Amino acid sequence: MAQQLLDWPLEAVLAIIAGVIILVAPRVLNYVIATYLLIFGAIGLLHFTYGQPIRPQIIFALVAGVLILIKPNILNYVVGIYLILTGLFDSGILHF
Repeated sequence: MAQQLLDWPLEAVLAIIAGVIILVAPRVLNYVIATYLLIFGAIGLLHFTYGQPIRPQIIFALVAGVLILIKPNILNYVVGIYLILTGLFDSGILHF
């Protein structure tokens, strides 16, 4: 049963829900993005409990989510740095 839950595209569903909420209520952008990043990180940690390695993007997402909740006015910088680091790791330029 638990393995079937991990096979769902939870990250994709989460991204769609976050996008719709932002479009409907733009004033909650910071909180939606922070929540999205924290849930994305939590899902990544859940995968770790089932024997998969922790990807650097998971750690970046958790840190970025916490930073945005603490200091919402730095959203642009946190998201920008998060996307750059994620792209560098996904492309193989940086290794953890």
